[in-house]
Order: sequence, then structure tokens, then C-alpha cells
Amino acid sequence: MSEIDRAQGMLVEALGRQSLFWGLGKITGELYAVLYTSELPVSLAELAKTLAVTKGNVSIAVRRLEDLAMVRRQFVAGDRRVFFVAETDFWLIARRFLERRHRPEFDESFRLVRESLTEVESPNAESNRSIRAERIRALLNFYEDIDTVTNMLLELEPTQMQAMVKTITSFVASQA
Repeated sequence: MSEIDRAQGMLVEALGRQSLFWGLGKITGELYAVLYTSELPVSLAELAKTLAVTKGNVSIAVRRLEDLAMVRRQFVAGDRRVFFVAETDFWLIARRFLERRHRPEFDESFRLVRESLTEVESPNAESNRSIRAERIRALLNFYEDIDTVTNMLLELEPTQMQAMVKTITSFVASQA
């Protein structure tokens, strides 16, 4: 096995572990690693063979990655198969991921947290409402703070985001 093959294997393992940690399944991360390091578009059959899994498992993982805008379909002239390529711009992936918070599920969860605070603070609420109200208010404040930071990040260009990360890193290091 060549050094490149060993490096590929380690990357596949690393991204598989990361993906598993984030609840996306090991194959999803492994598949992204294969696509990320591939110079050419890769078909479902080739991905399944490389990872030694079924095309069905690969298909599910690819859909997850497509939903996260981490891979996209690509057609090859003269070939009826569908091929896939990885998005390699991590700032773009991060931006798309952050933009997902405007989906109805996310908005609905915010609405429900706000409503739960209104309910617990109502005059008819039971007597132990203060601790519940305090905790729900803290959660709502946290959500709103995260949403504010997310909005600020989405207004930045990738180079500005990188500069901001360097500035924060320097600041944190200076406080140690």
C-alpha cells in the first residue's frame, strides 16, 4: 500500500468518525472523504466499491451530503450514470449550513420556546413557574444570541470570516 493510499485511508477514517460524532453516520463522512480527494467525479457504484458498502447505503449518504450542500451531482457526457463531486470550499459549506437555520423546523422551534415562556409567565401558571421561566428565558436568550452571531457571520465574505477567526484566536491566546 502506497503512502497516498494510507493517507487516503486515514482521512476516510477521520471523516467517518467526525460524521458519526455529528449524527450523520460513519459512511457519510467516509464518502465525503473519498469525493473530496478525488480528482474526477465518482459514480455511486464506484463509491460503493471503494467503501465496500451497498449502493443503497451510498445513496442515503449522498442524499445527506447533497442536503448539506457538501456534494453535488455532475453528469459526464456520453455516460448515463450520475456522478458526484465534493464541494471543496469549507467557508461556502459553513455558510450554507448556517443559512439552513431559516428552515421551517428551526423557526417553529424558536416560536415554541417563545410561547412556552409566555405560558409559564402567565398569571394562571402554577406556583413553581419562576425556575421554569428563568430557565426558558435563558434558553431563549441563548438562541437569540446564537442567531445574532449567525446573522453577523452570514454578512461576511469568506476572507472576512478567516480574518475574524484569526483575530479571535489571537485575542483568546492573549488572554491565556
